[in-house]
Amino acid sequence: MSVQRSNPRVESSTEANGVLRDNPRLSFDPRNLSAELAVWCRADLGITLNSGDVSKWADYSGNGRDFAQATASAQPLFVKSGQGQRQEIGWNDHKLTGSNFYSMLTDKGEWSIFIVLGEGWSDPNGVAASNFSNSTNVFVASPTVGHLGIAQLSSTYGGFCGGIYAGGGYSGYRFVTTVTESKISVGESAIVSLFSNSSGITVRQNGVDGTTAAATDLISGASTMQLGDAPDNNGNALEYYVGPISEILIFNGALQSYEMEQVEQYLSKRYDIGVR
Repeated sequence: MSVQRSNPRVESSTEANGVLRDNPRLSFDPRNLSAELAVWCRADLGITLNSGDVSKWADYSGNGRDFAQATASAQPLFVKSGQGQRQEIGWNDHKLTGSNFYSMLTDKGEWSIFIVLGEGWSDPNGVAASNFSNSTNVFVASPTVGHLGIAQLSSTYGGFCGGIYAGGGYSGYRFVTTVTESKISVGESAIVSLFSNSSGITVRQNGVDGTTAAATDLISGASTMQLGDAPDNNGNALEYYVGPISEILIFNGALQSYEMEQVEQYLSKRYDIGVR
């Protein structure tokens, strides 16, 4: 009698050859939403280790858009028990580089990014600001300046923000930031999303919408994805994220509002982070 499997056969979790392998068995699968899941990285899956540090973070969307770092001194630390008692990656002047963000989008004005930032992040550089300008970046899509990114706010403003550059000088920047209802203290865990649709570009923190900027298409400069040690929108490379990252999901398209909530609920339950 044949046996039906809901998931493909995979190896059990192991650290053989420095790689952790597992199968994402979930009650909710982000690959089944209205927009294509273009990138999906989880710290408990597809981690290639180099003496305890992460040299590669595999993409489980099926698209092969991995993040990697060949330079040992720039590789972030693998943490076996972090947010929600799950694995995470610890950053402190480290960087993983991915594929081209702009090229993977079907519509340059519609995309959705989610990132899980666990407890313990800090601002050792003292440069986090009130908006995306000159803030400490967590994620960017650009090799030299912040054409698109999620960044860290100062403690006064409470959490994380986002922004893009659409060309045309300083007026081409679109900054979005969190609001009072979602404010968190330095070091508190957060589920942060930055998304774009026909209504505009919005940042969202722990289930609460922040401000919205005018809708616009990305320009081709929003290219190489980087996590951790990334330049701000003026090209300064001195501001680097210090703290954990547990998971990142990037969708090739704009999710419906109920789908955004589904992703947040999945992440909330998985990492024990409260959302509204």
